[in-house]
Amino acid sequence: MKALVIGGGIIGSSVAWRLKSDGVEVSVFERGRLGLEASWAAAGLIGPQAEAHEPGAFFDLALAGKRSFDAIVERLTAESGVDPEYDQQGVLYVAFDDASRAELQSRARWQRAAGGDVEELSPREAFRLAPVLSEKIIFALHMPGNRRVENRKLTLAYINAATHAGVDFREGARVNSIAIEGGRATGILLADGSLETGDVIINAAGAWAGDIRGLEDDRIHFYPVRGQILCFDARPGLIGPSIFSTNGIVVPRRDGRILAGSIFEEAGFNKSVTLDGMERILRAVRAMVPSIASIPFREAWAGLRPASDDLLPVLGASPTVPNVLYAAGHFRSGILLSALTGEVIADLVKGRQPSVDLTPFSPARFRNGTARVVKIADMI
Repeated sequence: MKALVIGGGIIGSSVAWRLKSDGVEVSVFERGRLGLEASWAAAGLIGPQAEAHEPGAFFDLALAGKRSFDAIVERLTAESGVDPEYDQQGVLYVAFDDASRAELQSRARWQRAAGGDVEELSPREAFRLAPVLSEKIIFALHMPGNRRVENRKLTLAYINAATHAGVDFREGARVNSIAIEGGRATGILLADGSLETGDVIINAAGAWAGDIRGLEDDRIHFYPVRGQILCFDARPGLIGPSIFSTNGIVVPRRDGRILAGSIFEEAGFNKSVTLDGMERILRAVRAMVPSIASIPFREAWAGLRPASDDLLPVLGASPTVPNVLYAAGHFRSGILLSALTGEVIADLVKGRQPSVDLTPFSPARFRNGTARVVKIADMI
């Protein structure tokens, strides 16, 4: 069997690694450079409780995503030779007013009921975990099982592990369309006019997943959501846990860098860093960690989160071309769901029953009308 994977980011590379581990011949076609889009721009959270806003299918998927990552991270590190810096300090989610405290208390209740580990903290208890916190906080949630990685190293780990296993990666190879005969895909047509044949096609093209011609009848709309991140140079260990509020995040790295973000903007494929974006991030992070104002600024960047119309991942077979599979639309959870996506796509290709129910994330939901359109402003 030969699989053709469209997209060489963290999702495409994870899928390729898992497929090759299962004995499938794999070629990956990346329109630009491997791993340098959303995967490179992320904050690197493996935080299902921080990512989900309500109980239900996505929260269950996110919890499964962390379990899947926990199960493979040691093997991935060994096979790739790259340490993804899987840190264990947890997440603090802080509140500054009664409304946000009530929201966090509600989150704690439903997360406990759904199997999440969460602790409600007084300001004094929160300060013990993160002395840099603002004295204006009135309440916090601690999610000790939520963790983080250095997302760029994790992306390289998947690419390296897949390369060492024998996956064929091709950079600068833009896919124009799926070649279809008799209702099945026979390969992909590249921008240079060449045809690559294969038995199964995996669309893992991120924000560009909707640009692949031949799948129009699936009626899936993918689009980019811009995020911006600021980076500061601090001493290692200044901040332990990642820190969240309703307006921003602060994510430390082992080498002392502090990432501050992020915002959600529909700006097309424009990856510019803007003054407005920087100001909004700075206001949010200074409210959480006032001392960040005196920490040297290092750099800023923007990336494009890959979204679908209901802001949920799209996982599984095309409803119109059955040997085309989607591994796309991960929005802000691509790092968290990277291992699980590779696992379930490999299961589908090999005819195994996936460990999670993929029905809520089926590509067919857009064609049969069960998908609910969600606006970015309603999710954040």
